[in-house]
Amino acid sequence: MAKNTQWWGDVAFGLNDIKVWSVGDRKIAIQRLDKEWIIWNKEVNTESHAQIVTSSLKTTKTLQDVPYSRHLVTHTTDSLKVQPKLADRSIVARPATSLNVLPGEHVELYISSPLWFSVNIRESHTSMVDIPFWRPSDSWFGSSTMHGELCYAKFTDARIDLSQIEKRCHRAITPILIKNEHLDVLTIDRINLPALLLNLYVDDEQQFWTQKVEITRHDDSDKAVLQLSHHLPQHMVKDNKVISMAREKSNQHQLVKSIKSLLA
Repeated sequence: MAKNTQWWGDVAFGLNDIKVWSVGDRKIAIQRLDKEWIIWNKEVNTESHAQIVTSSLKTTKTLQDVPYSRHLVTHTTDSLKVQPKLADRSIVARPATSLNVLPGEHVELYISSPLWFSVNIRESHTSMVDIPFWRPSDSWFGSSTMHGELCYAKFTDARIDLSQIEKRCHRAITPILIKNEHLDVLTIDRINLPALLLNLYVDDEQQFWTQKVEITRHDDSDKAVLQLSHHLPQHMVKDNKVISMAREKSNQHQLVKSIKSLLA
């Protein structure tokens, strides 16, 4: 795979500059004025398979019909911090077909999830915008309408073979190891990926990853152990680094949860 172009980091702005981030027809544009930042957000219904392209505009003519927001300050600065982040909710992923993990066995899956585009004012660390490149549909994950959580649905990106996951610079890949220590077969139709608890990394090919997630179903109850690995995926190439920390910090690397809150 060819190395992607870096689209994040400290971005310099001269007065009246307009910078654009495009993924196919999906566009995010930012203009610096003297006392305000203007941010255009052109969303699309279908996620693009294109890579992110950064560019500049001379005028706002092509943005006239695009929704925008205004962010007022005493004086604008000469740069902004653009940062990729993981989703602000859990992601529900579904294998192409149901998976049956036999007693005493385990399976490793790979889930690709969309990234968010976050912009901060560097000096004050004030967040101006936090929006997805592509917003998945809403989904409910839980044992009933009373017990569960509102998530995002992504029903096609839970794969056993990593090579079946298309690597894109506006998505992150999470390896999930599922262990079945129960006496019964564990059937998996959906997986609840805890995106809020995961750190985001990038390798030297500008591909995004998270640390591995392990879910173990024990043989003595309907509880499961959710473990967030300290180690990065072995599939990552060298020179990896943290791009953004988890949105929600957990003091525990092992969490005991109902199996129905993680797998269904």
